[in-house]
Amino acid sequence: MKGSSFKRKLINSRRVFTIGAHSFVRNAWLSVAATVVMSITLGCILLTLFASYTLNNTVQSFTDKIDVSIFFNADVDKEQIQALSTDLRNDSALEVKEITYVSKEDARAIYEDSIKDSIKELQSLAQTNEDTFPASIRVKTYDTARLQDVVEVTRSKKYADIVYKDSYKDDAKRTAVDRLGNIAKFLRNAGLVASILFGAISILVILNTIRMAIFNRKDEIEIMQLIGASKWYIRGPFLVEASIYGAIAGIAATAFFYGLVLAQAPKLGSYVEEIRPTVEQFESIMWIIIPASISAGIIIGSFSAYLAIRRHLKTKTTK
Repeated sequence: MKGSSFKRKLINSRRVFTIGAHSFVRNAWLSVAATVVMSITLGCILLTLFASYTLNNTVQSFTDKIDVSIFFNADVDKEQIQALSTDLRNDSALEVKEITYVSKEDARAIYEDSIKDSIKELQSLAQTNEDTFPASIRVKTYDTARLQDVVEVTRSKKYADIVYKDSYKDDAKRTAVDRLGNIAKFLRNAGLVASILFGAISILVILNTIRMAIFNRKDEIEIMQLIGASKWYIRGPFLVEASIYGAIAGIAATAFFYGLVLAQAPKLGSYVEEIRPTVEQFESIMWIIIPASISAGIIIGSFSAYLAIRRHLKTKTTK
């Protein structure tokens, strides 16, 4: 008995899927419209994620380059510089991330490398003495706002005898990063709004598509109810039909994203370096994004069909 009951359920499930698939084909134009709108929705979500990761990498890249250089007097020895560096590291309020020591020789070599194509400047450099380029330290903090606090410490009377000057003039760099962060936030919000908007449109299109399918099969549904067909047998095909919309939309959206967006993105890498790690990251999680997109499409489609069934199937067809 249990075996035959399971076999009957299996046969009914196969029939439900077959009816849903036939309905998808029968309502071809409506199916295409619903699938296209849902594909746009899922595509917006993928593009928003891609842009968000790229902008986050860009902000992080600019943030990592922000530091302040502290220059020392010519007669200051390395031990004094190390003592100051230790004081900065031990001050937890400064949130020091990294301190790099640059000797006089290193500073001269860095400058020489930057003017290697200018013969006149190289000739001028050859006439300078070793004290022209003072020793220094480059300080990075986890929070760029703390750089001002670092400078206030090094400008204090305690270090007045060893500190010559610093490179901190204003917070222009940090302001630029903050603006970039605000742009990234705006684009993320815009992408989220677009995704929600197209998601709502997808639900409305699918809801109306299923509603029309219910009306088209009104007589058939009434007959099935009269002969005692189960709720699943009646409602299942509509859920299957909507799930097919979602599955195809998920495949189409990921195909567009990986076939076009990621294929063209490396060409922009020469202009925006931060795109490359984002592309590599998305390629490495392809096996997650593809099933996730298909699942999201199926969930949206099934939810839309559920709303249509709950609203129209009972009120319009049940006696």
